[in-house]
Amino acid sequence: MFFLYILLWLIFSMRLSAGIIVAGLIISAIVYRFACVHMDYKPADEYKLVRKWFLVLQYAYILLWETAKAVVAVLRIVFSRSINIKPRIIYFRTALKTKPALAVLANSITLMPGSVVIALEDGVFCVHCLDAKLVENIETSAPVRQLQKFEE
Repeated sequence: MFFLYILLWLIFSMRLSAGIIVAGLIISAIVYRFACVHMDYKPADEYKLVRKWFLVLQYAYILLWETAKAVVAVLRIVFSRSINIKPRIIYFRTALKTKPALAVLANSITLMPGSVVIALEDGVFCVHCLDAKLVENIETSAPVRQLQKFEE
């Protein structure tokens, strides 16, 4: 986090000089110390996040790929000559256990064209989808498997 503060300082400064770098180091140290003391921030949490940065990048790639597939599927529905959609409300439960993972999955599903999470209660998702094919095997999909790696 300290290095992120320095990076943001340098980006927002728009110039690079010894004075700006020293001021950035001092202010970043003060803000970092404040976060540790008053905001219950722990450097160990940062270490866990840094250790899992590769998983974050993988999840971003998976999310982009799944979004692209959903866009193509919705475009096929929109541009087809006959309207042969079967909107559904489905319920499913995943093996995810933590609230952050469930929230990320709910947001990811809502980002996908053709689907929206209506409710999430006690780990059970209620999803409205434009066509049932859009959410086939959603409880064991690639995003779910990737989020399970975060929980390990």
